[in-house]
Amino acid sequence: MNDMTYFDRLVASTRRIARHSWHPGKEKAIELAVEDINDLLVAGRISVPQRDVLRGILLGGRSNAA
Repeated sequence: MNDMTYFDRLVASTRRIARHSWHPGKEKAIELAVEDINDLLVAGRISVPQRDVLRGILLGGRSNAA
């Protein structure tokens, strides 16, 4: 795990959020994560294509309703 890049760790985290089963707070968690991703872009920590990958993972996870 130490060999993972910062972006790889972000991908793993967003996948974990997206795959989590539905619960009442999941939508809010996704909204907050998208805001955090946008903040990372503004801060220069990730690129636009990386932001798009992360958003795609998170927003695709909204369909995991029970």
